[in-house]
Amino acid sequence: MAKKIFSVGYEIPGDQAECIEFSSEKSLMDADILLINPDSICPSGDWVSFTSSDGGCYNVDASRKYKQKVSNLRKEIKDHLDNGQNVFILLSKERKYSLASRVSSPRKGQNTYDTELCSNYDFLPIHIGTLVSGTGKHVQPSGNPLFADFYKKFKEYLQYQLYIENINSAQIIFNGKDKNKILGSLIKVGAGNLVMLPFINYDDKNFTEVKKNKKGEGEYYWTSDALKFGHELVDCIVQIADGLNKLTEKTPPPQWINDGDFVSNKEVEIIDLIKKEEELIVISTKTIGALKANLSEEVRLKDLLFEQGKSLEDAVIRALKILGYKAEGYDDGVLELDQVIVSPEGYRYIGECEGKNEKDIDITKFRQLMDSINADFARDEIEDKAFGILFGNPQRLTDPNKRSLDFTNKCKISAERDKIALIKTPDLFKVAKYLAENTDDAFKAECRDAIHNGLGAIVIFPKVPA
Repeated sequence: MAKKIFSVGYEIPGDQAECIEFSSEKSLMDADILLINPDSICPSGDWVSFTSSDGGCYNVDASRKYKQKVSNLRKEIKDHLDNGQNVFILLSKERKYSLASRVSSPRKGQNTYDTELCSNYDFLPIHIGTLVSGTGKHVQPSGNPLFADFYKKFKEYLQYQLYIENINSAQIIFNGKDKNKILGSLIKVGAGNLVMLPFINYDDKNFTEVKKNKKGEGEYYWTSDALKFGHELVDCIVQIADGLNKLTEKTPPPQWINDGDFVSNKEVEIIDLIKKEEELIVISTKTIGALKANLSEEVRLKDLLFEQGKSLEDAVIRALKILGYKAEGYDDGVLELDQVIVSPEGYRYIGECEGKNEKDIDITKFRQLMDSINADFARDEIEDKAFGILFGNPQRLTDPNKRSLDFTNKCKISAERDKIALIKTPDLFKVAKYLAENTDDAFKAECRDAIHNGLGAIVIFPKVPA
């Protein structure tokens, strides 16, 4: 019986495979083989441009729908693999999309978005290695005979749009000139196989022609070369899938084969050894998991160097606590503040954070901070107006040692007028890192004094002790 191939986001000339768009609601359950082009995995819907910082994001509704579609695709792929079927991935370029997980309105007419960066490869049910951008045409096979015919027929169409590093538990099937740059691999997942192939690129112009239909209207048709290409591609995919299935074909042992009469003493010994090793693996896995959690917590301070949004806010709070402050975000459903900060000396501050890609921190965020201070003071339980701190991370994707920008002149003039402290988060990182590694209460106090005495200007922290 002919194998049914569903191709997601990649049109195979001819009618031997059904091309399905990522946005389609059609289930993939009826397919025997899946072919997926990650370049087609992208959000659709309204885009929100940020006015107070660079970039933007897809709105909450578009982001939610995209993540749900990705989750559904991931599950369908996992089900295929668990059922012993084969999934082919054409390694197209990795793309990152900024998605909104939440939107809030700290003041009328202004929305603030919590964002996350997602990859068009998030639909994969396993980690296939580190994806590195790079393009080229030099693709060479590793020698696996299952892919020999495929390479022979399609080598002129193969191109790599990325390569894979740090690959584990995979058989390499295509390399670049550098053998460490993996351009195609084979991974056993469940009872099936995940097959990564270099992108197969054909020219639409050479593969289509215009003919007039009965109404005299021009319509696009596949050329004979295109149909030959499509027929051979489907044949190769089916041959590879059949070959992979034959490698794993074996009759499942019946339950009675494990009865005592059929089990040797050596088999029991080996099974016991396997159980002991598995117990060690469980212990090691738990230990590694705990260490990774500790590492994740430890490196959060580095977010002061390159992050923006909620990640930057959390990193600032962590740093302030290291300096001896009480600091936390505030949200009562009406008023939302990045940080409410109280020093051991009894000073109370309201903090706002801003990260910029390649610009200074501008007056827009400063105005938002002033609005927040006034809104905080309007609360019944607040008797004294708080001081303000604007935490800025300008040129956030540039090495801090090579940055030339900080705050705009309008920001600096307004800070001097309103006695607002301006803090560059890379400067905050330096002192917080030292204090996280050393017990030095005197230096903590010096840093807090520098902030309070620096109201009205860019804060200059004391030099970190050698």
